[in-house]
Amino acid sequence: MTNHQPIDDVVVIGAGIIGATAAFNLVQQGRKVTIIDRQAPGFGCSFGNAGGLSPGISFPLAMPGIYKHLPEWLVNPASPVTVLWRRLPAALPWLLKFLYEATPARSSVAAEGVRKMMRNSLEDYAPIIKFAGAEDLVHRVGQLYLYSTDQGFADEQAGLRARADLGVEQTVLNAAELKDYEPALSDIFKHAIYFPGHGHCSNPQQFVERIVRACVEKGDAQLVQQDVTAILPSRDHVVIKTAGGDRIAKQVVIAAGIHSKTLMQGLGWRVPLESHRGYHLQLSDTGVHANRNVMWAERKTLVTPIAGGLRVAGTAEIGGLEAAPTARRFDQLLQTLKEVYPAAQTDSRKEWMGHRPCTPDSLPVIGPVPGNDRIICAFGHGHIGLTGASFTGRAVALAAQSASMADTWREFSISRFA
Repeated sequence: MTNHQPIDDVVVIGAGIIGATAAFNLVQQGRKVTIIDRQAPGFGCSFGNAGGLSPGISFPLAMPGIYKHLPEWLVNPASPVTVLWRRLPAALPWLLKFLYEATPARSSVAAEGVRKMMRNSLEDYAPIIKFAGAEDLVHRVGQLYLYSTDQGFADEQAGLRARADLGVEQTVLNAAELKDYEPALSDIFKHAIYFPGHGHCSNPQQFVERIVRACVEKGDAQLVQQDVTAILPSRDHVVIKTAGGDRIAKQVVIAAGIHSKTLMQGLGWRVPLESHRGYHLQLSDTGVHANRNVMWAERKTLVTPIAGGLRVAGTAEIGGLEAAPTARRFDQLLQTLKEVYPAAQTDSRKEWMGHRPCTPDSLPVIGPVPGNDRIICAFGHGHIGLTGASFTGRAVALAAQSASMADTWREFSISRFA
């Protein structure tokens, strides 16, 4: 660093929904923010989700009994969750940690963290939506979980009771009542649960873009499109190495999704992040009107109205970052769409695959690196990034302001992986 090199106030690495909400909260504090990403805002993992805003999500993926499903994941390529065999040796340590987190004691701790992050997400989003002028993109229209079999609905009874005990608003519907909510749905669904407190974003990428643009136009922020290769801390500042040269900052927020793993390794932290490769099909001119996000529970697949059409998304594939998309995954999604909305026209389709950054306990990493509060973590949100981003942005701003607020992100600290 030369004596004349400018020093950034706060650098946020990542222009997805996590980086965008962090930037908003920092701008609101009066901080000068530089957002850096290799891609345009919202074009990473945030681009591909199903748009669900689900504050009623109350439990991690690793729950007691999950180990029973592991054989199917390994041998059935059509399973909602699958592991590519060539990825198994590299993914095995993560899978073992995942099974460890599924013990009753560990999953209970994680569940407390999930609920803390999710329960007020829509309230936390309210000022962000107003700031970004995104009222037309976010709607509180509820969400439906659909069950095509009696057994599938029977398997959900424990979850139904647990959510009721937690005060989550939910309504059980029979097949006839379901049609009042979504008339175009197939007749195969026998049961449903309606979550009136859930919401929906009709264009997640545009939502992120508007937040970032508002931070630039209304706040003291700038957007830099570069690839960050390393972070080098020192006593008085942080060096952010990019393809365009070094940047110097007082603080840095790491919100780079799955790529945060590499950046943290350079800082001496081995964070167990594994990509749950997510797939979606986007179809325009389907001829079907859908009011809200619906999830076919047995298949763990969602169909949602997005950007003038329908998006069908879901499943999780552990296959690493380098392997090409699995073609049959797209075929499975198309078949699901035809079964959920039989009248849908499927001539126009766009395929997408991206990398959900998942920790074994389903909790993101949020808060300062122990011993260096100039480096703040905000990554690893897995399947719940869109809903969890509003809490994360608020927690990041508190972390940047004062380490005395550590109780806000205690469950999410990177120290749990030490």
